[in-house]
Amino acid sequence: MTPDDPTIPPESPDDPTTPEDLDMPVAPAAETVTGRLPDPAPHSPSRPDLLDSREPVYRESRGYRLRLEPADLARLRELAGSRGKSDAELGETFFDGQAERLVESVAADVPSPAELRVVVDPYSRQSFLALHGKIVGILSF
Repeated sequence: MTPDDPTIPPESPDDPTTPEDLDMPVAPAAETVTGRLPDPAPHSPSRPDLLDSREPVYRESRGYRLRLEPADLARLRELAGSRGKSDAELGETFFDGQAERLVESVAADVPSPAELRVVVDPYSRQSFLALHGKIVGILSF
């Protein structure tokens, strides 16, 4: 582009360049509110709370306690059919379909009762069962 380029308008000292010069309203940088703030609108029961979960989801099965941590619940959002569901709903749905298979995969190696963390990899569609930080089972779903 050159200074003589017709696509670039020439600069002029009379050319308005700021919102004040263009008589446009300018939003305040901050606004002070006094008194009591209105209560936030309650969640509609028809719309799930889609905020990140901070609590794990548990499932008891055949003497084993399966646990999905919040990070693993978040990974479940990558699976098909997760749209519009909360983390707790995703965890419950996952356990509904997989809890028996997960327990069956480690029953011969891990005596019950035991608490197992379920680590989900939605891309490889595998779940890893961990006991005290050690992987004790892998299951495709």
